[in-house]
Amino acid sequence: MYKKVYFKWADTTSPVEKIWWSEETATEWAENDSYWVEQIGFLIKKNKKYTLLAGHLNTTYSEGQKIITLGNLIKIPNTWIRDYKIL
Repeated sequence: MYKKVYFKWADTTSPVEKIWWSEETATEWAENDSYWVEQIGFLIKKNKKYTLLAGHLNTTYSEGQKIITLGNLIKIPNTWIRDYKIL
């Protein structure tokens, strides 16, 4: 079965203000702004390149067979992950 996990990862970000920036202001913004996501989900796959999580997991049965469907998938490059724990 899939493990429930907690992940903290850095996502891409873009400034809210859609204006022209000087190089100095742009690099200052880049150095001081970050976007951290903390997420709980089901660990579907983890390899050298990425981690695949599902926010929802549904188990049904049809004609005696177990069928698992996954929802709210998210694929995170491993270089973006800062912390994770198996719950």
